[in-house]
Amino acid sequence: MAARIDDLLVLGQNISKTDLAKYLRDREAVLPFDFGGLGDGAANDRAAIQACFDRAVADKKFAVIPPGTWRVDAGVVLGGGARGLIMQGAIHYTGATNAPATVLTLGDGGTTRNGEKLYLGLQVTRQIQSDWVSENDIGILARNLDSSLIDLRLVSGFTIGLRTLGDGRGFEDSTLLLGRILNNRYGLDAHAATATAWNTSIRYYGGHFACGTGINPALDRFGVRFSRGAADAYNNHNRHVFDAPNFELRQLDPNVAIPFLNETNGTAIIARNMRMEGCSPFAARHTAAATDCEYDVAWAQSYAIGVDYTPSATRAGNAVFNRHRAPTSRLTRLLAHIPNIRAAAFWQSGTEIGVEGACIMATSTTAETTMAALSWNGLNGIAPTARGLLLNPNRGIGFVVQTTHAKEFALAHWLVGGADGGRLCLRCFDGAGIVRENIAGDALASGTTLQWAPTSKTWQAGAVMQESDLNRRQTVRFGPEVAFAQIGIIGFDGQIELEALRLYGLPEDAPAVLSGCPALPAGGRTLMFSASWDLPSMPPGGIHPGSPTFLFR
Repeated sequence: MAARIDDLLVLGQNISKTDLAKYLRDREAVLPFDFGGLGDGAANDRAAIQACFDRAVADKKFAVIPPGTWRVDAGVVLGGGARGLIMQGAIHYTGATNAPATVLTLGDGGTTRNGEKLYLGLQVTRQIQSDWVSENDIGILARNLDSSLIDLRLVSGFTIGLRTLGDGRGFEDSTLLLGRILNNRYGLDAHAATATAWNTSIRYYGGHFACGTGINPALDRFGVRFSRGAADAYNNHNRHVFDAPNFELRQLDPNVAIPFLNETNGTAIIARNMRMEGCSPFAARHTAAATDCEYDVAWAQSYAIGVDYTPSATRAGNAVFNRHRAPTSRLTRLLAHIPNIRAAAFWQSGTEIGVEGACIMATSTTAETTMAALSWNGLNGIAPTARGLLLNPNRGIGFVVQTTHAKEFALAHWLVGGADGGRLCLRCFDGAGIVRENIAGDALASGTTLQWAPTSKTWQAGAVMQESDLNRRQTVRFGPEVAFAQIGIIGFDGQIELEALRLYGLPEDAPAVLSGCPALPAGGRTLMFSASWDLPSMPPGGIHPGSPTFLFR
């Protein structure tokens, strides 16, 4: 059994307690074993751990928590005089659910700078899940660190998992390696306590922020929070950069579960390649004047990821980049757009409607084989409405684009009222404008498997475009032999009321979009006509009172 130095029975003439104490002081690290700690998951090791930490501070050494479960009934503090902490085992807090404690404190507070510190393998858990009522319930509190490194393996069960604190001075210029951050209301809290404090310029790598089913389900939860203490405390938390954090926060009504909560006026909070599962459809909630924040979502369960601005928010100017099944984020050059299809519509005849700048598509059986013949200037089966055009299932609207060099495109459509519906429809043509029929590799889509329809000579999406299937945003890619293509939307499953249509390409490409020209007359609001009119005989300078009447629809 481990024992304190004073309790050791020293055997042998050449060994004394003084020599042993000197040996322990000369070691690079101090262990709770040196002070009677057991780490067996049963004994209360708080006194041994605190004695170990105090010695590490006095001797300016590393403290080491060996493998095992080190139970504590209250918090322990490793002051800034220690070089750092290496944890191979876990500190396990045994307090009740409503007994808040700051379990592990690292560094000195006040105006002390704790620089060049190394904290490795941090693991702090709660035996009984916190009720999340008190913000004094903190797993790990890191104070006033500068140019330091924290390697967090696990913190679980607290109101606040890890708080980085600028107390009377700053928490800055440090790196945090984040592991599992579980069942905490605020997984990470970047906090400034006073007007003379700051919390800036921090790099974060990784982090699995998660809450289990049934953990305080009525309460909101957040992965990362930016906060301050007193009303006059530092309020400009800036340049916090997160790489590849993962959020599984278990959103269940009535709670909200949002990766980032910014209660400050800070700027440049940047998250890259976030993953969101079981979260509300917001990358962040802003409650004050934070600006210039960027949230890059690599994977989520909805396209509609944004920033939630509460009524107390006073600034916007933040961005969400939603990349989940949305490679359209690369396709930023607007090639063609019809922001108001109803306004662009015209009557081609008494029963046929066309759209200026676009071609009308049909999926009915056709024997036509040329691009000009398969791009109609107007067809029946299309009806104007108050805001858009109502397309029958076998009717569509699209753009004709040259694809000799440009190969990737994104088509964005909007149905009246934001309704789901419509399917992607493509036709491929060679350099002579002859349709290419069912040639493998001619057309691919990002969010659906294209199916060949031989009677209409089109490639059609295999599923309706809708938010719930995360296939509404799609890109298309054409094969090397495709010189021209139609890219459009058809009803297919039923009528759709189309209101807007836009086509995007890669920034480096500016291909021709064909319409209203001799090579492709479709999409031109023109009417050619002739009429005979015999004028009566009139003397020189005479005026005829009659005038012809023309009616256009």
